[in-house]
Amino acid sequence: MPDTAVLDRVERAVPKGAEALFAGRRDDGVFAPDEDRFSPANTAAVLLALHTAAAHGAEPVPLPLREAAVERLCATQRDDGGWAMAGVGTETLSTAAVTAALRLAAPERTRVITAAQDLLHRSGGAEALPEPAMAGLVRQFDVLAGRRDPAGPPRLPAELLLLPGLARRLLSLRLPIFSAMALAQSAHRARGPLGRRLDGLTRPRALALVRQAYERERGAGSFSGDPWLTSLITIGVGRSGLAPDIARTAAGWLTDTARPAGGWDLMPLDITWTSFATSALLEAGYAADPRLTPARDMFRARQQDVPFSALACPAGHWGFSTDRSWPMALETAEISSLLHRLPGGPEDDHARRGLAWLTAMQDKKGSWSLAVRDSRPGGFGPCPQMTAKAALALLDCGATRGDARVTRALEWLARQQEEDGSLAAMWYRGRVPGTSAALVAFARAGRGDSGPARRARDMLLRTQRGDGAWDTGGEDPGLPTPVPPAEGTVEETAWALHALLAAGEGPGSAPVAAAASWLLDRQEPDGTWPGGPVNEYVRHCYRYTDRVLATALALKALARLRTASRDGTGHVGTGHTTPEHTTPEHTTVAHPGAPSRREQA
Repeated sequence: MPDTAVLDRVERAVPKGAEALFAGRRDDGVFAPDEDRFSPANTAAVLLALHTAAAHGAEPVPLPLREAAVERLCATQRDDGGWAMAGVGTETLSTAAVTAALRLAAPERTRVITAAQDLLHRSGGAEALPEPAMAGLVRQFDVLAGRRDPAGPPRLPAELLLLPGLARRLLSLRLPIFSAMALAQSAHRARGPLGRRLDGLTRPRALALVRQAYERERGAGSFSGDPWLTSLITIGVGRSGLAPDIARTAAGWLTDTARPAGGWDLMPLDITWTSFATSALLEAGYAADPRLTPARDMFRARQQDVPFSALACPAGHWGFSTDRSWPMALETAEISSLLHRLPGGPEDDHARRGLAWLTAMQDKKGSWSLAVRDSRPGGFGPCPQMTAKAALALLDCGATRGDARVTRALEWLARQQEEDGSLAAMWYRGRVPGTSAALVAFARAGRGDSGPARRARDMLLRTQRGDGAWDTGGEDPGLPTPVPPAEGTVEETAWALHALLAAGEGPGSAPVAAAASWLLDRQEPDGTWPGGPVNEYVRHCYRYTDRVLATALALKALARLRTASRDGTGHVGTGHTTPEHTTPEHTTVAHPGAPSRREQA
């Protein structure tokens, strides 16, 4: 058994963390963070988009809005000359975007621009970015800022749009952005007779794809409710001059979503925040708490009832935020499982529709990609963490361990495992989140003693830091300046702790006790945990921290430890202590305030 002092702290920390999450719940059921989410990269992209739209018929950027945004950017420049979101190391992508925006919107800020340009020069600029699509985007920003000839950056292969299936598989969610940039390219790059004929064929296709995405969101002007995506599409469409209604409406939406204090935030993550929080609260025994009812109702209301035709994506999925945000397999898996596990879940038609969507979208090889079936590996293609989460959702919702969908997913995961036992995750840095999710999936499917599960478990134990935490971020090619030695993060420590417990690691083992103590030491007086720079918005290039996600993960891990310590139900690897289709949430005390067995004794 764990040390009594540690257990006493866990017993206090779990309800305190749960109440901290509930304290941040809005009336619409969304669990939202109360923290500054100002994004230099988004602010820069919006300034570039509004300038472009105004040059092609949209309303001019309101002067106070532009000045406030410029002031916020200048005030948040770091000593090294660069930018990133709070809590994240300086990023090349953010710095390059802001530099271009200031050259265009505030060229008189020479000191700020020169310091940023010097940093980019030292770090290699666009060419040093690990993501080719982002390197190309930075070159386009430089074109807008007058730093490059429009014909200088490599030409986009717009002819790809004439092969719709291939274009979807190669580009996935980037397809509308690619289409918008292709429209701008066709208007600004001189071509010979053959090239002009090809442009004449691709231009209608590109415009149709952008308009499909625009109309799918009811013509509100936003694309996935995201300032970054909306800005990129606005830049392309605005420069083309071919869809002035889209450019005007998008510019209006961007103007309306500015921060009161200047600039723009990272996109809202209503559904993601709430899925993390709900999952943690279920683990902690709050399934019957009426305060979760608004979250369940929000999930149901925001399930998407129209397909995303540009991506050949059927209805039934969830995105990050609204009932029209772009499709996400990870959120669809998580929420399908949550709805099934909440009261009335086995009869929940929304959960059934989510599972049907996942089934239809499983790749031929057994994996799951983000939004387009059989997407190209890399980018938004097959993801081990996403595949593990989809397999877990199927199991949570009644699939047997021998279900063909689950079997194919686990076999694919085993093939993707690196020699060191690790697996990747699309939306998070390093190897802890992917490896942890895969370990839980193997254990949940009765394969906790298999070779892949043992290798994943060994990888986690081997990479635990001396202080009990985890951080396998390693060297980061997206950062232009040296960073101090990595520290452990709440998120990675919680992922690893939860996975080890789920796979049968004893609640009294030294690794578990060290990880739990580390997490307990970092719970703040209000019950929350601080977020670390682990969340990827653009892989390796653009990150953010998030207190709701960190708090939910820490709460979930400590709640699993509490359950394992109370009655031994933490092990789900072989089914010895937990029935095949029973999750720990169903075996904890009926009410979160009930005394533990140790307290009763």
